[in-house]
Amino acid sequence: MTIYLATENAGKIREMEAILSAALPGVTIKSMADLDTAARAQYSAEETGTTYAENALIKARALSQLVDGVVIADDSGFEVESLGGEPGVYSARYAENDGARCAKIISSLSGKPAEQRRAKFIACIAILTNGKNPVFVFGRKHGFVAEAPRGQSGFGYDPIFCPKAGGKTWGEMPAEEKNADSHRRRALDLVIQYLAGVVKGNTQYIP
Repeated sequence: MTIYLATENAGKIREMEAILSAALPGVTIKSMADLDTAARAQYSAEETGTTYAENALIKARALSQLVDGVVIADDSGFEVESLGGEPGVYSARYAENDGARCAKIISSLSGKPAEQRRAKFIACIAILTNGKNPVFVFGRKHGFVAEAPRGQSGFGYDPIFCPKAGGKTWGEMPAEEKNADSHRRRALDLVIQYLAGVVKGNTQYIP
């Protein structure tokens, strides 16, 4: 069985490959980087959805047109409670790069206490088998926005997210520590349950 990851985000690919490979031995994990040049050129997935599920499905369907088998696509977001849930589904477009996105949130929360710095990561993963019958799973991880970016690990908003108030940011944690209980790990655990059923010939959805 081969699982294709519908993402070009190197950070997501590293995390998803590490988690899936450990849990599903014998299953081959491929990403966009494993496609030939012609196939990569045909891949087009404009994220025009207004929800994580819509965007995940857009990406999954785009890759399903190019490959056979199981495709999974992740759409994730960072939501800050006191900012009305921003940046949310627009997390990747909140500013021009990761550093600017983190700085924008830090500036917006300047001087605010921990109770007003609550935030969460959300991951929605769409699963398509031969381009049909989409299944969606979600993972969430609650925490707090740090007062300043810390650490060089991870990607995206990791340097400003603390699972515990005043604790280490994901940017300060090794990948193994973050991946043990991240939003993406929680969603992928559900993907693994579902795909384990597929491998065994049981295609019933496992919530």
